[in-house]
Amino acid sequence: MSLSGSRPSFSIIVFTVVLAACAPGGGGGSPTEQGPRTIQVGMTDELRFEPAEFTVQAGETLRFEVTNEGQIVHEFLIGDEAAQDEFEMEMSEGGSMRHDTDAGISVEPGETETFEYTFEDAGQLLAGCHEPGHYDGGMMATITVEE
Repeated sequence: MSLSGSRPSFSIIVFTVVLAACAPGGGGGSPTEQGPRTIQVGMTDELRFEPAEFTVQAGETLRFEVTNEGQIVHEFLIGDEAAQDEFEMEMSEGGSMRHDTDAGISVEPGETETFEYTFEDAGQLLAGCHEPGHYDGGMMATITVEE
């Protein structure tokens, strides 16, 4: 009597177990366990962020990996227009104030810095560099936070 018609073969069982482990939620780790999504941002001495626009979801935490591709210090500071005005005022009053905060970072030439930011509410935010003359020169990015 043959058992091949009544039971699945050993290789089919192993394949099914491996497939289940690789499926989403099947032991490969959820996105939360893997950490936040990473966005790479370049900063140039032409006073630009690359990319210059981001779209995120309200409640989402992003890991920004920010690389200063230039020869001078640049910043990547996140906030609404009022916050950007405040950052700009602080820099004009202090000259060379460093902005390593929950809202962003300063990055030395040729360096890469990483920070995480959680976008709480839907709306429009900006990322800006507030080294003297940079923000007024157009060194900003638009961040759209969707519901």
